[in-house]
Amino acid sequence: MRTDWFSEAGYGLFVHWTTNSLPKEGEKKCYKDAVRDFRLNEFVSQVVASGAKFLFFTITHAEMKVPFPLNELDEIVPNYTCDRDLILELASALEKHDIRLMLYFNGEDSVGKAWREATGFDTNPTLHAEYCYKVTEAISKKYGKKIHGWWIDCCYEPDVCGGRGTRYDYERYASALRAGNEDAIIAFNFRGTCGWGSSWGKGIADYQAGEENGLDFLPKGRFSGEGDTQWFALCWMDEFWVHEKEGTPSPVHQSYEVLEYVRAIKSKGGVFAYNCALYQEGLIADKTFEQLKWLKAHGIDE
Repeated sequence: MRTDWFSEAGYGLFVHWTTNSLPKEGEKKCYKDAVRDFRLNEFVSQVVASGAKFLFFTITHAEMKVPFPLNELDEIVPNYTCDRDLILELASALEKHDIRLMLYFNGEDSVGKAWREATGFDTNPTLHAEYCYKVTEAISKKYGKKIHGWWIDCCYEPDVCGGRGTRYDYERYASALRAGNEDAIIAFNFRGTCGWGSSWGKGIADYQAGEENGLDFLPKGRFSGEGDTQWFALCWMDEFWVHEKEGTPSPVHQSYEVLEYVRAIKSKGGVFAYNCALYQEGLIADKTFEQLKWLKAHGIDE
């Protein structure tokens, strides 16, 4: 089963690093410069020190800009790609430590207008969906087996008639996401607005999106996730998903509470991802990193 390794891993990191991310110090850089200057080696060292078995990394979030070259996106909107292939470098670096890389994708583009206008996001949801399939398929083929899974956001977006979650053909979407790796695991985030109650959704995803705001969500069993999928929880742990406000991110939960919570999840075959609001430099905040090291020292990865 595709999620066997995921359940065995039990614990990993999710980082939101976007065009909105602020630096630890100095002036905020434009996205291309931030990608160019991303402190990859230091970041990977932090991930390794955390004990994480997997890492989710945002490739689109606030805007549809991606941290790598991609002709298929350039053909739709100009200047949304980068010369540095940060994802290839990141995947290759993590492989050396047996840490699996997965990608977050959001086809909404809540900040920019070029992508929304070019793809008909607000006027032709079926056309917009086709562009999402095209771009994600190209990314999947580009990286192949270096990418072990996907977390697809904003699947609760309505079409022009108001039907929530209906703009996508999820079977087709899943096929595009697995074009380069048939074993990649997939979650679609409905944020509780649709669920897997209808025939167009249930049975297609491998694990639930599990987006949560606190440590009070527990599995009944390994496959008690939405639509009888692998149970998974994703929670922001230091700042509300993205470091986009002035100040220093720091943990919002006591370390022992996190440890007990993750152990309870893992005892039922579930999986937990600790979300860090990454600095624009590509680093986890100091206090958050201290908690991650404490968790590893106390066996969260065992």
